Amino acid sequence: MMRVAHRGLAGLYPENTMISFRNAVRAGVDQLETDVHMTKDGELVLIHDATLDRTTNGVGPVKNCTLQQLKMLDASYKFPELGRVQIPTLREFFEEFAPVEGMTFDI
Repeated sequence: MMRVAHRGLAGLYPENTMISFRNAVRAGVDQLETDVHMTKDGELVLIHDATLDRTTNGVGPVKNCTLQQLKMLDASYKFPELGRVQIPTLREFFEEFAPVEGMTFDI
C-alpha cells in the first residue's frame, strides 16, 4: 500500500503549498501529488485550479499572471493562523523534495 499526499496534507494546510508538502513528508507519506499550471511568463507553479479564486486571495486565471504577481498572493487566507503562504514553483518543490529518500511524485 502506498501513502499518497494528495495536494499535500490539504485537509490541514493550504493545498499545493510547501507547508502542506513538508507536513506530509513529516507524516511519512510515500508520494507527493500536485497540480501544475503555467504563468503568463512561462513559469510552472503548483496550484490545482486554472483560476486563483478558490485557493488564494486572488481572482482570475493563473495563466494571466506573472510569477511575480502570483508570489504576492496569499494561498493560506483560509488558514489565517499560518500567516501568509506563497504559491510555490515546480522548481522550488523539486529542490526541496527530490532529495527525500524514496519519495515519488505524481505531477
